[in-house]
Amino acid sequence: MRAAVLHERGKPLEIADVEIEAPRAGEVKIQLAASGICRSDLSITNGTLKSPMPVVLGHEAAGVVSELGEGVDGVSVGERVVVSLSPACGECLFCVEGAPNRCLKMVPGMIGSTMLDGTTRLRLGGEKVYQLCGVASFAEEAIVCARSCIPVGDDIRLERACLLGCGVLTGAGAAFNTPEIREGAGLAVLGCGGVGLAAIQGARIAGASPIIAIDVDPAKLELAGSLGATHAVDGGGDVQKAIRKLTGLGVHVSIEAIGTPATIETAWEILRPGGLAVIIGMPRAGEKIPIRAGGLFQERRMAGCVYGGADPHRDIPRVLDHVRAGEFDLDALVTEELSLGRAQEALDALAAGVGARHVIVHGR
Repeated sequence: MRAAVLHERGKPLEIADVEIEAPRAGEVKIQLAASGICRSDLSITNGTLKSPMPVVLGHEAAGVVSELGEGVDGVSVGERVVVSLSPACGECLFCVEGAPNRCLKMVPGMIGSTMLDGTTRLRLGGEKVYQLCGVASFAEEAIVCARSCIPVGDDIRLERACLLGCGVLTGAGAAFNTPEIREGAGLAVLGCGGVGLAAIQGARIAGASPIIAIDVDPAKLELAGSLGATHAVDGGGDVQKAIRKLTGLGVHVSIEAIGTPATIETAWEILRPGGLAVIIGMPRAGEKIPIRAGGLFQERRMAGCVYGGADPHRDIPRVLDHVRAGEFDLDALVTEELSLGRAQEALDALAAGVGARHVIVHGR
């Protein structure tokens, strides 16, 4: 199959013919229809996140199941599915507690860009090729954990459904799964890319008001307004002053969807007393976050939120119900559809801050 392979950080992707194995026990092969392009993919190329090389990037996937491994009974050949980036084992402490986004067996595979068993299903010139998040969707086919597959009806385009695999679930999940985001709660979202825009839509559905979008791109702020933001703030200006002017004391909840120490600090500073900063952006693991300790004595709180705090088998169907009801707009999140051969172009656009989400459509 054709796949976009990253051989070295800082170098462009190479389109190559990669060998793909048959699925093993508990796995399925998928003929991919589309793959979203996420900032995590970009972060592998520039070294913000680590992965062994060579690696096939991509983890926002949707397609049609083409082959089953031994023992798979929860999904069928020919079924249309979204692939969750969370290949939860279903057996560890966190899976049993209903938090598959924290699965203990999943994390080593995600860090090592392998399947749950620590191996890969891809080869190039006889050498192994790693699979980002155990998915590797910058390719025509993928081998994934069967538990990562969530069925999608024929009424949803796979070229849009793929976004639910990561970005939409991270943003909307944070809105749906944070109890403080409720009717009448004031909210600010820092960063209006695909993840932030999904958070804005989820917050609107949850009844939050006002919803304040913060970004440096006027086009993104305009799009945020069409999706539920009631106010827009220029992220290049004095954000704290602007938020105080709009709200008086600050917001009940801030959602940080960029992942830099500076924006995380801002998410803390714009809270009202008793407010909560929800961090869904991903900074470098070793970075320190500067916050004023005085906020602690105003009972402000800060919490990380991984993958929207989501259970994909619960929350992906939940988002799809809102899509079908016309309450959640997936189309608005897509800036451009591209062929696999243009994957590097899409990563470059993401690095430049252009648009919300780019989608690789296979078969073009």
